[in-house]
Amino acid sequence: MPPEALPARTAAKPRGGVVWAGGNPQLPHGALQKTAGSYEIMTKVLGKAFLLASAALVATPVLADEAAPAVPGDIVVTATRTASTVQKVPVAVTAISADTIAKQQINNVKDISQIAPNVQIRTVSGGSAGITPFIRGGGVTDGANITSEPEVGIYIDDVYQPRAAASFIDLLDVERIEVLRGPQGTLYGRNSSAGALKIVSRMPSDKAGLKLELATGSWAERQAKVVGNAPLSADGKWRAGLSALYRGRDGGIQYNATLGKKVGGEDYFGTKADLAYVGSGLTARLSGFYSNLDGSGLFPVALSPTYAGNGYQTVQPTSGSYRTVLSPSESYTKVVQYGANLNIEADLGENAKLTSISGWSHLRDNWAQDFSGGVAWSAVGVPLAGYTSLFERNASLHNSSFSQELQLHGSLLGDKLTYVGGLYFFRETGAQTVNSKIFFAPSTTVFNIETTSYAAFGQLGWHISPKLTFSAGGRYTQDDKTLNATISGTAVNRKDSWGTFLPKLGLDYQITQRVLAYLSFSEGFKAGGYNGLASTATALNSPYDPQKMKAYELGLKTEFLDRKAKLNISAFFNDYASLQQQSVTSTGSFITQNYAADHKGVEAELSVKPVEGLTLWVNGTVNDSKYKASSATLAGVSSYIGNAMTNVFKHQVTAGYDASIPLAGGEFSLGGNVNARSDYYSTPDNLYIGHVPATTLVNGYMGYSKDNWSLRLTGKNLTNQIYWTTGFGFSVVRPRYMGDPRTWRVTFTYKM
Repeated sequence: MPPEALPARTAAKPRGGVVWAGGNPQLPHGALQKTAGSYEIMTKVLGKAFLLASAALVATPVLADEAAPAVPGDIVVTATRTASTVQKVPVAVTAISADTIAKQQINNVKDISQIAPNVQIRTVSGGSAGITPFIRGGGVTDGANITSEPEVGIYIDDVYQPRAAASFIDLLDVERIEVLRGPQGTLYGRNSSAGALKIVSRMPSDKAGLKLELATGSWAERQAKVVGNAPLSADGKWRAGLSALYRGRDGGIQYNATLGKKVGGEDYFGTKADLAYVGSGLTARLSGFYSNLDGSGLFPVALSPTYAGNGYQTVQPTSGSYRTVLSPSESYTKVVQYGANLNIEADLGENAKLTSISGWSHLRDNWAQDFSGGVAWSAVGVPLAGYTSLFERNASLHNSSFSQELQLHGSLLGDKLTYVGGLYFFRETGAQTVNSKIFFAPSTTVFNIETTSYAAFGQLGWHISPKLTFSAGGRYTQDDKTLNATISGTAVNRKDSWGTFLPKLGLDYQITQRVLAYLSFSEGFKAGGYNGLASTATALNSPYDPQKMKAYELGLKTEFLDRKAKLNISAFFNDYASLQQQSVTSTGSFITQNYAADHKGVEAELSVKPVEGLTLWVNGTVNDSKYKASSATLAGVSSYIGNAMTNVFKHQVTAGYDASIPLAGGEFSLGGNVNARSDYYSTPDNLYIGHVPATTLVNGYMGYSKDNWSLRLTGKNLTNQIYWTTGFGFSVVRPRYMGDPRTWRVTFTYKM
């Protein structure tokens, strides 16, 4: 992990010496056909430049400063709904600062996978706007369907985002990102049994400021972003902020040989406005946002339909390259989202605060795609040249969601007892029409859904001694769901309710001032749901059960070498009683059913600052998982007992560095990281089509900053590793989804 991305003891108030993140104390395989040769030359030169410059800078004597390095400011996080420094929170959490986000160009949530352990985030398989986050193996595989809900909660400024397509960070002026691993059901809103992603945007400042960012990169990428804020009153208590972003790129990620054109282009525009009041006992922030994305969608790559073996490395795409697709059908993704949030925090005396978090949003998500990737006519017995689409689908979705949360937190008995409690309400309504054509047979499914969720939660921390704290908490959640659907002319109407109580117990001990040990037990829950990708009314009318899991975790957080080094270790065991897992049948239906499973692992994160201006960091994880029982009842679905869980790699290591030296009155910076992970299965059947081989990705950056401006060059996947993220198969339909190839970007930033 990067120097600031260190895993996050709950404190009612921040301790001395804390530097608030962002200065804001209020919100505690083959080459692409027809690609120009200049692009290939440029990316190869960039890769060599990064490697050579890295070696030179790390070896240079100027970094060997004998003076003791200054202790960097700690990132303050709110992982436990109370502001505390990263190293004092008894939770496995990685915090990524604004500086790291800028340097490493984390301009997409997927980039977090490269620097946080046991985290994998990829694009959904329907449309190019949504994401499927996995933390410790928990996630969702059909995020483009309105009946689908994630296992990893995504929160932007503490507001839960119910739809994967709504998850974006490009537009925001991000202050920090918190990646919470393990069940967060006690203190967080919904569907966070595997973990949570918290994206915190920067509060408008009481001083006028403007930041302009211009960028260009791979495939004629062009980006312009402006962020501004200004005080609205003489005392600076009233203030406003505005951010706007335009981003576009031409096709080039892949080449469609059947359509004869490059694909992967998109245009995006978004804006966000803030009105804030920051007083001595009251902080309020009203935000409104709008975003619009228009892209060419996704193009999966078809594998040979006659391949019958299980040799993972020998099977190749029909086109001969993962960067060449053969579909004769056009794809697209068009997403519009707008909404508003209101966050208010008020002091209720010296030791109590009341927080209100309100959020409303509306989403329109339209996409079309050929899931088969283009299959040769000869594969279906037709004596024609060329390729056909055997699995086409387009979908049109619109939904609205509203959430309201009230929190009361503070301390009692002279800070011997700290508490946080509250109430939560969530409501979502929406509709989606899905038109499919599988082996030339058309079908239409229309969904109308309504979800209402209620919860009451609380957690107490008893500080038995200055070093020992016992915590206990719980949350009761009730989810009511309504489904009115028509599938191939047959109506399916259901009303279902699922509720449960989720306890949490914890013990943390501050062994020394710089060593914290913690032990916790918690439970995770995700309500039952509907098989929205089923092809029959019977399957759609057979809901799967809630997901339940017991989680045990032991952690150690340490600082040593005069705080120049930090090592954090967490060991966990997740016992799933009813894991919701999706698989594909022989007829192309995607069915979710429940399985019992075990997942255990160890995660470690180390950061060292050997000399002033240089940080070395490494993180890694070792996992073991398997399905151990099944309640599969629908025809065509296997049990998968004994198979490895999906999206769980046995081991993963990421190592990197960040270096900077004074140069010509400014600062030259350089950094990079290598992410190596073992193979894993993206489908529960553990077959070759969904097998992802071991992958190594290399990223790097260099930059120069002086006064109010900076220039930064970044590169991702510098070795141009060709890999895929998932795949599935039935009959002669066997697509895989390619990961991002090598990319580069140059960014100029000016602040005034």
